[in-house]
Amino acid sequence: MKNRFSIFLLFVLVYADIHAQLSTNEKPVSFSFKSKPVETSRLLAKVVMPDLDMAKIEKEDKEDEEMDMPPRFGFTHFVDYDLKNSGVWYRLPNGDKLWQLNVICPGALSINFCYDKFWIPQGGKLFIYSTDKKQYIGAFTSKNNKGDRENLRGFATGLIYGSDVMLEYYQPKEVAEDAIISIDYVVHGYKYIPIEYKSYGNAGACMVNINCEEGEKWQNDKNAVAKILIDGHRLCSGSLLNSSDLSQKPYFLTADHCIGEYDAVTFPNLDYYTFFWNYEAPGCINDSIEPSYYSTSGATILANNSFSDFALLRLIEDPQYLSNYIPFYLGWDCTGLSGDPGVCIHHPRGDVKKISTVAYQPISTFYGINTENINANHWKVMWASTLNGHGTTEGGSSGSPLFTSEHKVIGQLHGGASNCEGGIWDPDWYGKFNVSWNGNNNDSIQRRLNCWLDSINSGVQTMEGLLVVPESRTMTMNDSLYCNIIIKSTGRLTIRGNIELKGNSSVIVEAGGKLIINGGTLSNGDIILKSGATLRIINGGIIETRNGFEAPIGALVEILNGQIL
Repeated sequence: MKNRFSIFLLFVLVYADIHAQLSTNEKPVSFSFKSKPVETSRLLAKVVMPDLDMAKIEKEDKEDEEMDMPPRFGFTHFVDYDLKNSGVWYRLPNGDKLWQLNVICPGALSINFCYDKFWIPQGGKLFIYSTDKKQYIGAFTSKNNKGDRENLRGFATGLIYGSDVMLEYYQPKEVAEDAIISIDYVVHGYKYIPIEYKSYGNAGACMVNINCEEGEKWQNDKNAVAKILIDGHRLCSGSLLNSSDLSQKPYFLTADHCIGEYDAVTFPNLDYYTFFWNYEAPGCINDSIEPSYYSTSGATILANNSFSDFALLRLIEDPQYLSNYIPFYLGWDCTGLSGDPGVCIHHPRGDVKKISTVAYQPISTFYGINTENINANHWKVMWASTLNGHGTTEGGSSGSPLFTSEHKVIGQLHGGASNCEGGIWDPDWYGKFNVSWNGNNNDSIQRRLNCWLDSINSGVQTMEGLLVVPESRTMTMNDSLYCNIIIKSTGRLTIRGNIELKGNSSVIVEAGGKLIINGGTLSNGDIILKSGATLRIINGGIIETRNGFEAPIGALVEILNGQIL
C-alpha cells in the first residue's frame, strides 16, 4: 500500500500579487531605488550552492519509492546563514539599514528557505525575490514571529522559481532591536511540472475540479481544505475542524504519516510546515492562468495516533486573517456510523482542489484489508463515475477529509490503490474519526481528538460546520446549509434566497454584525443576537426559528416588511 505523499507541484510563472503568504504583500524596499544603495564598486555578497549529484538523487528517490517514503521535489542544502555571518549591510541616506544576501542554486527550478531561528522586531521587513524582480514574497514582519526574542522558533517561506534569488531585510532607523534571521537550509528544487494550457498540475485526467457541478453543494466545505508543504519539500492535504464551543480555533486535521517523525509528545513544533488555501480553478475546466492561493506558516501538533493515522494540529498563523479567504470549519461525526456516501475534497499531486464522489457506503475494515469488521479502525472507500470524471485520490491527497452526505467528516485519508491510470475501481482507506475520537481508548489527551474538539465536555457526537462571515456576503441561492453561522463585528450577511439550516445549527450575530433577510427565507435555525447586533427583515423576508426568538437588550431588530415565526 502506498502512502499519499507527492512532489510539491507548483509552476514556473508565479507572481506575488496572486500568491501571498500571511504578509503585507508589498514590493521589496529596494525596488524603489533608482540606483544601488552603495557605491557600484562594492560587490553584493553571494553564496552559491553546490551542484547536485542527480545520479545519486535519482537513486535515492527510487529507494524512497520502494520503501513507501514520500518523494522529494527538492534537495536540502544545510547551511548556517544569518544577518551577521552572511550577506551585506547597507546604510541608506536617510539612516535606515538594508541587508541583502544573494543565493544561487545552479540549475534549480525553484528555491525556498527554512529558518531555525526567526524573530523580527516591529517595523522590520523581510522579502524574498528573484533577481529579475518578476517574483517576490513579503514583507514578513513581527506578525510572523512564532516565539519571542528569548524563546526563538523557526519559520518557512514559499517558493521563488528559478536559480537566483535575493533575501532582503529592511530595518528603519527608529527600530532599535536587531532581527534574528537564521537560515537552516536552502531547498534546491530539481523537479517541477511546467504549466501546460488547461493543466496546472499533474493530477490524473480522471480528477474533477471542486468547482464542477459535483462541487456545487460543497462550496462552503471546500474552504476548510488546504494542501500542506511539509518541511519545505513534501506534500499532504488536510482540513480545518469545528469545535463544540464554536471558538474558531484553527484546529486542522491531517494524517499521522504526514507528520513523519514529529509527535505531539516528543517533537510537536511544525515550524517548517506551510498551508495553502483557496488553490482552485475558478470553473470546471482549468484556465490557462494559474489561480491565486494564500498561505500560512507553522503549526503545533496537539494530538496524533498511528492506529487510525490521524494528526490534529493547531495552526500558528490563523487563516482567518488572510485577505480574500472565507473561513469555514468542518462538522464531524464520532458515532462510528458511516452515513450515506459523500465525497472527499483534496489536492492530488499538489494540483488545484479536486472532489471525488464516494460510490458506496464506506465499509469498516482494517487498513489494506477488504474483510468487513465493525471494530476495525479504517473506512474502505470506492469511488464513483460522475458527470465530469471519475475522481480517485493520488499522492498529496493524504490527510484529506472523508465526508458523509450530511457534510460530516468521518475520517482522513491514510492510503490505498486508487488512481486514474487503471485503478479507478481500486479502494482507498481512511482512518476512522470515531476511533481517533478516543484514541483507541488511549488516556492521553495527546493521542485523542475529543479533548480538543469537545473541550467543554458537551458530549455531542455530531457537530455541524461553522461558517464565519467577517465581511459583506449575500446568499441568493436556494440551499441547505449544514453549518452554524457566525457574523463577525465587521460582517454583514444578506439572505435573498431560501436557506434551510440543517441539524442543530444557529446564526450568531456579534456586536456590530448585521443579519438582513431581504425577501428571502431563513428556516430551521436559532437566531442568537449579541448586544449591539442588528437584525433587519425587509421585502417580505421570513425567519422560521427552531426554538423561538428573543432579542437581548442592546440589539437592534427592524421588521419593516416580513415576519419571525
